[in-house]
Amino acid sequence: MSFYDQWLSVSERLEEAVGKPPVVARGRDLRWIETPQDARVAMIIGEAVGFPTQGTSLLKAEIPPRSHTGKHAHGEEAIHILSGRGFIVIDGLRYDWKAGTTVHVPYRAEHQLVNTGDEPAVYLSASTIDLDNAVKLGRLIQLEEKGANAAGLDSRYPASESQFAKDGRRIALHFEDAIDENARRHAGHGGHREGQQAHRHAGIWILMGGSESASDETNGFVAKSVAMTNVFEETAHSSSHKHAHTEAMLYVLEGKGYSEVDGQRYDWEAGDAVHVPPRMTVHEHFNDSESRTRTLRMEFGIRYFYESLWPGYAKVEHRAEAMAR
Repeated sequence: MSFYDQWLSVSERLEEAVGKPPVVARGRDLRWIETPQDARVAMIIGEAVGFPTQGTSLLKAEIPPRSHTGKHAHGEEAIHILSGRGFIVIDGLRYDWKAGTTVHVPYRAEHQLVNTGDEPAVYLSASTIDLDNAVKLGRLIQLEEKGANAAGLDSRYPASESQFAKDGRRIALHFEDAIDENARRHAGHGGHREGQQAHRHAGIWILMGGSESASDETNGFVAKSVAMTNVFEETAHSSSHKHAHTEAMLYVLEGKGYSEVDGQRYDWEAGDAVHVPPRMTVHEHFNDSESRTRTLRMEFGIRYFYESLWPGYAKVEHRAEAMAR
């Protein structure tokens, strides 16, 4: 088979893979493993668990009480703490975290998470390691392995005085410090991007910012390849706006509901994750319950690289505002 025949074959295979992909990853079905980095970790979305991605992945990991992860370095990473309390050391500097904290690890920065509490800490991790490897620039360097905290570890790194790195970029953001986009809009602050509408969700909190934020605000984060952009809230019996774009991910923090992806319904609940596959996919998210839902959104820079190449990948709004159901 010639290289050209191989190209044709791969093109056909990719078209089939993204045409009928899995959409929802079930939290109850995660396959947990142990690695040199994590005592307990599972891939939620990624090629290794059957999701056709653009070299992106979403993991969930647990750190035992009074223990730490390994120390390693790789490409950019976005982290969201689901439970627990501790700190992360990035290039020798400490940044404290707790439930709801979002952290950005810069490209190739050495980093390690430390659980200082008496309960397991749980975190989400989004990265582009498979993409980095595909373009031959990926490196995963294991510097230390996971383990129990040594005596005096906490005192080796004094409590963090800033959520920002020395170069001025933000590293950590506690949820209470996130921008409440709707509150700012009602108060008359912050402009919308051209063509961007308000009320796309009942509640929007800006974390690292991104295409789903009405403004260019990033809270000082400098995320290029991977970002945890927003937390969205849908009130009982409502739905989000409806649009089409290429790859993105949502992790369900709270509540239950369903997504319609190209007209097909996919139910989800807290602990699940939704994958919008890397093709132009029309989708909308619904809360048909009596309680609110909250989701954490991830986006990846590779999407916008390809949007810049061809207008056929540009986001299309089918309905610009959320609505009651």
